[in-house]
This record gives sequence, C-alpha cells and structure tokens, in this order.
Amino acid sequence: MLKEVHLYQTKCFNPNRQEGMRLIFVENRYKTYFFEQVSKRLDNQHEIYWIVQNHAFAPKTGTVIKIPYPKEKNLTKNFVGNTSIGKVIESDRQVNYFKKNDKRYFKYYFEIIENIIDDVNPSYVFGEATAFHELLTIEVCKKREIKYLNPSSCRYPVGRFSFYLYDTLIPYKGSNEELPKAEGMKIINSIANRNVKPDYMKPVTIPIKKKAADKFKILKSHFKGEKFNTPPPFVKFSLERQKKKIIEMWQKIAVSDISNSSSAIVYALHMQPEANIDVWGRLHRNQLKTIKSIQTKLLNGQTLYVKPNPKSKYELTQELLEYIASQDNVEAIDINTPMTSIFKKIDLVVGVTGTIIMECILSDKPVITLVKTINNDAANCLFAKDFDELGEYFGFLAEGKFPHISDDEKLEFLNTINRTSYKGQVSDPFYSESSISSSNIAFMHTAFKDVIKDKY
Repeated sequence: MLKEVHLYQTKCFNPNRQEGMRLIFVENRYKTYFFEQVSKRLDNQHEIYWIVQNHAFAPKTGTVIKIPYPKEKNLTKNFVGNTSIGKVIESDRQVNYFKKNDKRYFKYYFEIIENIIDDVNPSYVFGEATAFHELLTIEVCKKREIKYLNPSSCRYPVGRFSFYLYDTLIPYKGSNEELPKAEGMKIINSIANRNVKPDYMKPVTIPIKKKAADKFKILKSHFKGEKFNTPPPFVKFSLERQKKKIIEMWQKIAVSDISNSSSAIVYALHMQPEANIDVWGRLHRNQLKTIKSIQTKLLNGQTLYVKPNPKSKYELTQELLEYIASQDNVEAIDINTPMTSIFKKIDLVVGVTGTIIMECILSDKPVITLVKTINNDAANCLFAKDFDELGEYFGFLAEGKFPHISDDEKLEFLNTINRTSYKGQVSDPFYSESSISSSNIAFMHTAFKDVIKDKY
C-alpha cells in the first residue's frame, strides 16, 4: 500500500466530480504544467493521480504522490535478473551521458512505482517516454497490461499529435479525420518544397531572466535531492565545454555541400540524449557503430554523408570524428548547412526515426529506416531488418529499382497520419506558452476524452 512506502501525498478534491475512472499523469518538469491544464478539464469526470519524481515540479491538482528521494539505506538491493530495469538503464541519459555510476536507485524507484500502480489501479497512464522514472512506469504498465500513452507531435500535418503506446511510435486510436484531396496535396507540396516545419522546430526566444530562473530552479532541486534526472553542474559544464571543442573539430573536416560525382547517401545524425534514438531507436543508439555498419554496405560510387543536427549535443564524439576522417567514402557535413540546401542532391536517406523520413516520403525521395514504424507503409520507405538487407537496398538504388510513391499514395500516407492523430499542440509550456492556451487545451480535452471513452 502507499502508506507502507511513506510517500508524500497531497489531495485536491473536486466536490463536483462524477463517477469515472482513475487516471495517472507522470511528472516531467515543465511538461507537468501542460498535463495539469489537461487534467483540470478531466477532473469533473475522473480521479486524477500524479507520480512525481522531481518535487520542484509537483502540480497543484489531483492526488499528488511524490516519491521520496532515496537515501543510502534505501539503496541496498541490487536488480540482478530484472530485465525491465536493465532495459531502462540502456536508455538512461544520466548513465549514458552524465557519468552516473551508482545504478541502485533504479530498483528503488521501480518497486515504488509498482506499488503506486497496484494501489491506484489506473485505467490509463499518461506521460512522456524520456526520463528514467517514465520508462520504469512504462515497464510496470506493460507487465500489468495497463495502457501508458505518450501524447507527442506526429510532426506532419503540423498542429497535430498522436498518443503513442508505451515506449514505441505506434499510434493509439486517432480522430479518423480525412483530408480532402486538394488540401492534402497542398500540405504535401509545402512539405516537399520545405516551406513548412513541424511545431517543435519553430524557433523560440527565451528571455534571459526566464532562463536564469529555470537554471536556479533546476539547480535548487538538484541540491535538495533530485540527482537522478538532473546532472551535477560540474559534469554538465565539462560536457558543454567538450562539445564546443568537438564541434570546432567537426567543422574543420566537414564539407558544406554534396558532390555531384557520387551517389549521395545521407545518414541524419540524431541529437543525443533524445528519445528518438535512445528510446524508440534503442537498438541503434550507438550511432558510431551504426554509421560503421552502413559504410560497410556501400557500393562503388556511393558516398555516405553524415548530417549533424544543428542543435547537436553529445552525439558528436572524438571517435566519430576520427572514423569519418579516416574513410574515403564517408563525409561530414558542415553543421551549419541547412537540409534545404542539399536536399535535392541527396539520392537516399538512411535514418532510425525522425522528421526527415516523412519529408523524404512526401518528396518521393528513397529512404530506409532501421526501426519499423507506420512510415514503412509508404512504398518508398523501406525497413532494413539488418545491415545485409540494407546493402541489398543500396543495390536497388544503384540499379534504379528503388520503389517510388505516387501522389495518391502520398495522400493516403498523409491521411494515415491524420487519421491516427488529433488536432492540438503538445509542448512544454516553458518553450511554448500557446500549448496551455484555452483553445489548445480545449483540443486536448477533446482528444483525451476520445482516447479513453471505450473504458466506460
């Protein structure tokens, strides 16, 4: 029971609440305030619970369950044989990037989250699939066949989002809305001509005072005990300094354009840490290893261009730089080179996940993914189950046999995304205050009501 693990609970009861189901939301820093606005709309019909890991971001509505920060006496057990915990550690950014060595806290949080889920017995759990406590919650929900839904942008069409199941890119339900042909083709052409960007790519300017307040809040929570999603300041500082040096070195070996003398295959390097690659693309999260495997399958006359994310973090490494510099058929692309300037010169894109894959599909550009998703329903988006199959697909490109996609098929693909998504913007209100506007929360309320209605 909850009392046995001494969790901190606060309750805000709504006297007008009708009989409904129990819903859990999982805290994720500022995204919590977005979820809180959604929960207020659902509060009249359902019991709302919160699992809070970072106490500084606890909401003020529903039943708030704060997991106490563990002390040494709580960290005496190991987790040998627990595959669920091991899987989460593989994706954990603290372990992978921020030099976290003591992993005993994973078992502590896992057992408490199990306890919470069993005690509340929710119909649905909502949250991201990024931080370790969210991923642990997902594993707990899987074991109990409780649906954990991650509302996230579907990229295109803009202004829409899907509920993704657990830690996958499999959409759950959707609005079933169809785009008329004229409207759909207009959207497709704007994407193909790169005249539109997904919501999350739109530039945001954060005032200096707001940035400073954020850093102070994060730092304060770290010193109060939140050391599991927040890296030590000196580690973060060291990594940022190292990142700056590596980017400078990258620029020295990088080319600003794609050569016309070779068949250009582009690997779009994922920013890390990021759920796109560390969670959804977990099997390929070692991007240096992936790039090496791609390079071994290149045919004569094919060159692999590695395109970094313009907001690159810790995926650029000394080892990656040295490898690219040593290969005649692998090139680094200048970090400041926009995809728009080279897109037409690209013959094929290889990716794990990401927006570029959808853009290729709707531009009839050959594209290969290393993770199978709804994108592979498109004729020109092939899934390579292994690198031998990837090499076979490179042969398709060389022989001019790579599949194409017609305008009707493009429209059907876009409508598949439209049908499995809902209108609304899912975002962190720290970066997008419009995400908690009354109009957007109304869209969210409609979507959330639809996705849980079958439980009645």
